[in-house]
Amino acid sequence: MRRPVGRSLSLRWRGFRRDSARPGELPDEAELRFFEGLQNIFALPSVKLPRKVRRICGADAAYRGRVVVSAAALSVNGTITNSYCYRGSFTIPYVSGLFYMHEGPFVVAAIERLGSRPQLLCFDAHGAAHPRSAGLATVAGMLLGIPSLGIAKSLLVGRVEKADSSGLEKIVYRGGVVGFVTGRGRERRYWSPGYSVTLAGLKRIIAGYRDTCLQSLSEAHRLSARYLDCEDQS
Repeated sequence: MRRPVGRSLSLRWRGFRRDSARPGELPDEAELRFFEGLQNIFALPSVKLPRKVRRICGADAAYRGRVVVSAAALSVNGTITNSYCYRGSFTIPYVSGLFYMHEGPFVVAAIERLGSRPQLLCFDAHGAAHPRSAGLATVAGMLLGIPSLGIAKSLLVGRVEKADSSGLEKIVYRGGVVGFVTGRGRERRYWSPGYSVTLAGLKRIIAGYRDTCLQSLSEAHRLSARYLDCEDQS
């Protein structure tokens, strides 16, 4: 199996457990600089998305207090075939713009334990539609070396403009298109490219794999919430 892009960064990131830190303690300046630096890496080799995307993985997490349960659900040819849940405890509080420091290690851990390598990752988070143009969806995909995208329930930056020729509303930020919008009301979703996915590639994914992406993400959400409830009852 090919080594993931950014392997050395991945090892350092996953090893950043801060077990010696007090729960809820904010990262220091040097630690923040390291993680912010990850969001500025765009010159890494790209991974070409295959013509037919057969293995799509959705990843999400549920948490209560410091307890977190992440889940990854793999869809093969449109059918959920396997999944994995990972339990842990937060050691880093949420920092605005650095959501992946908070939740990222757990969703990555669940994906790594699936037993089958996905061709595309979908996260309930943002990719390019982010203040640093690289949210959790971008960084997690880069560390795993797998093309990724964000499918968020709310808009983080920019504004939504009228649909283009494809019929998709556009997310515009700093004068450029950073993603697209699908659905209405409670089904409205904000899609943005993550690692190694272009805007054209994102359009292709939405056109051909929208339902599969949403299905895998919904299953990951369901599993993480279910097993978190089991933890509460144990």
